[in-house]
Amino acid sequence: MVTSALVSRLASGVPLTVPPGVVDVALAAPPNPPEQVQVQFVGQSFERAYAEAEAFVTAVGEALRALGHPGLAGSRVLDLGSGWGRISRVLLTEVSPTALFAADVDPEMTALVNVSLPGINALTVAPVPPTVLADGSMDVAVAFSVFSHLSGPAHAAWARELARLVRPGGVVVITVIGEEFLDLVEGSQAAVAGGDSDGFTASVAAVFPDVAAVRARFRADEVQFGATGGGGVRTRDYYGWAVASRRAVERIWGDAGLDLFCWRPTGEPISQALAVLVRTERRPVAQAGRRARRSLRHAVGRSGDRLRARVPRPVRAVVRRVRRPRQL
Repeated sequence: MVTSALVSRLASGVPLTVPPGVVDVALAAPPNPPEQVQVQFVGQSFERAYAEAEAFVTAVGEALRALGHPGLAGSRVLDLGSGWGRISRVLLTEVSPTALFAADVDPEMTALVNVSLPGINALTVAPVPPTVLADGSMDVAVAFSVFSHLSGPAHAAWARELARLVRPGGVVVITVIGEEFLDLVEGSQAAVAGGDSDGFTASVAAVFPDVAAVRARFRADEVQFGATGGGGVRTRDYYGWAVASRRAVERIWGDAGLDLFCWRPTGEPISQALAVLVRTERRPVAQAGRRARRSLRHAVGRSGDRLRARVPRPVRAVVRRVRRPRQL
């Protein structure tokens, strides 16, 4: 038999002494990536990184219980924007490895997750959906600090994709950053002007040169995006810093087919605002009516008491009957 170069090269690989077993975080802590990788992707490392991940997953569990959802255990869960897998590691305390899907645009992170968390479903996705996952294949989808970096069009595209992926009654939990980031940009610009800044401060100051204009559009419930790029496949056309109001989230995700169930403001309990969204089945006519009532409610909310007083009483009664997002 003639042996090809390919066969010889593959056969020369060093045999594994012990084949990797499926990850079980209850038995042993999975290996961590180098600290610089942790910091690069989440801004912190080890205990601080995991404390934030634990707080997020705890908030997800609380939201599921409030919804009467069976919970993470027994659910098929998608961790979108999984990075090096810190959220996935905490999810594995409740979710079976075979039921956990960790998706990221960075193939190097997918490889890292495959090595450090063997047995889970790690996959690389394109910056623009769709993914290869089937319609309604997930019970729960989470995205921590993903939509805080996506442009408006990318945000809307991934909202539609997650609406496709979760089953009817399925839950999506995301985080976004709000107006407090604009305050940080203003403070950074003042520090740069005063000659008192470091590299991070200077980079934040450059995100939104005209903060006043961005703030006005944010308050008009438009996603505001400052293109920075993030290296590699995270290109400037869709990746940077993004701020979004609660009403913007409710509108974008409502158009995608998910209702905002609850909203937890920044700091309660994590460093970003948290939105819990539920996929509902709607008939076209009913869905159009819900969109109209939502738009009216937002218009009334933005315009204040003077405009609200001008709305006819029958219309105000309809607005009041629309279920508002609850605060957990």
